[in-house]
Amino acid sequence: MDKDTSMTAYWYIRYMLNGKEKWESVGKVGEITKTVAQRILEERKRMVKLGQWDMIEGDIPTLSEFAEKYINHIRDIKDNRSWASALHYLKNLTSFFKDKKLSQINSKDIDSYKRHRLREVKPASVNRELACLSHIFNFAKREKKFFGNNPVSEAKLLPEHNQIERILTPEKEERLLNSSSPELRAILVCALNTGMRKGEILTLRWTNVDLENNVITLEHTNTKSKEMRRIPVNSVLRKPLLEQKLKVGGSEYVFLSSNGSPYKRHDSLKQAFNGALRRAEIKGLRFHDLRHTAATRMIESRASIVAVSRILGHADLKTTMRYAHPEDSLKDAVEKLGNFTLNRSNFRSNENLER
Repeated sequence: MDKDTSMTAYWYIRYMLNGKEKWESVGKVGEITKTVAQRILEERKRMVKLGQWDMIEGDIPTLSEFAEKYINHIRDIKDNRSWASALHYLKNLTSFFKDKKLSQINSKDIDSYKRHRLREVKPASVNRELACLSHIFNFAKREKKFFGNNPVSEAKLLPEHNQIERILTPEKEERLLNSSSPELRAILVCALNTGMRKGEILTLRWTNVDLENNVITLEHTNTKSKEMRRIPVNSVLRKPLLEQKLKVGGSEYVFLSSNGSPYKRHDSLKQAFNGALRRAEIKGLRFHDLRHTAATRMIESRASIVAVSRILGHADLKTTMRYAHPEDSLKDAVEKLGNFTLNRSNFRSNENLER
């Protein structure tokens, strides 16, 4: 392994390939360390030993070239509903990395991507894009199109401090519903009375709604956790569902847009929702906050934490526990603590008087 001594220094590695000595540049000095260069050299030697010469000679695809295979895999084989989101993430990723091969993208490049995207979006958005890129590297490894370490894992994701969960008050709920179209209002009532995610609501079919037994069954293919979920239909939701049944006619979908067609993507509702918020003079509310609102209301009504977890489809009870102590409950707990202290003081005063 050698270091170029020109103005811009590069690390070069040497190894025997098919009976000949091969030199390969593995990156700029300063961008990668000697330890990383040594690791790449050991990986090349391993590949030669396994007879994977074609990969060394340039069969490693660029991110753009491999993106289509990845999308086909998650859409057609894994039947993952997130493939549309992955397409959106890949537009930003391929635009930044351009014609770089997967083997040429390192942790320094990932850090540069973070800085680039943080000028436009929040850390959570960057992390979703990087998570997609990480999945691509792992898939490429399984497909023997990439043999190095996952650079996203080495660079790590960004810390997130922007997860503000807003709870809709009854007064704002009334304003929002009154400012919504009939199509949107039915969707909002469903969200507030089930805690379902937006994608789960917009793709809900009548085959999954049992109005005789008042239950919605979400198939495992349509949930984030990939597990089937059963959600009871309460009296508030039952009426709009019956109205929807009459309104949509023979459509297989429960909720249709204002033009009578099914929602094609989870973000199709954005314009209508933002318009209703503007008319209702409500700022900063996301559709996902309706799910938080439903969860908080159930917990505040002293519903079982286990039941709420099952309704929301949380894989871990800890995720649901964050709703267990909303602001009102915290204030109530502190007041009770104060009352306890006062009672103890009164008890001691009475005890002294008796003495």
